Amino acid sequence: MKYLLLLRGINVGGHHKVVMKELKASLTEIGFTNVISYINSGNLIFESEQAQMIVTQKIKKVLKENYTFPITMLVISAVDYQQDFSHVPEWWGADPSLRHNALFMLPNFDLEAVQQLKEQITIYDQIELKNQVIFWSSTFKKDFSKSIYSKLMKASFYKEVTIRNRNTALKLLQLLQD
Repeated sequence: MKYLLLLRGINVGGHHKVVMKELKASLTEIGFTNVISYINSGNLIFESEQAQMIVTQKIKKVLKENYTFPITMLVISAVDYQQDFSHVPEWWGADPSLRHNALFMLPNFDLEAVQQLKEQITIYDQIELKNQVIFWSSTFKKDFSKSIYSKLMKASFYKEVTIRNRNTALKLLQLLQD
């Protein structure tokens, strides 16, 4: 089975450095096959015959043994990722003047926080929840400060998601389908 590993908050501004080549080697050493990475922000695709829970436990152990800082992560099966992306909202990516992101819900994600967020949405944001991802479009430059997205870092659930822009999210989809 194919899996996607998403790491949160690594290789940002020189902090929490994770060398993808080394992490790929570590994943291969614990028995995963066809390990590839996409860009340097913590996106790895691999194959394993093991169940998702076992895969997740093995990766957590590798991260804990090899890094001195905590790394929050999410393992998604290719099937689940493809299912979430099979019905992408029509507005997500339609207007190139807007910011289009996919927010992947980490294991400790609080769905209630998003329900509260949905109640605050104005004309500057659009969101749609799927099983493991929130599709979000917001203003990019003009009126950005009026968007809910501009206040995301202060939201209670910000540390409970890992964010990929639309191009990265769609490239990961393509890699999972190959």
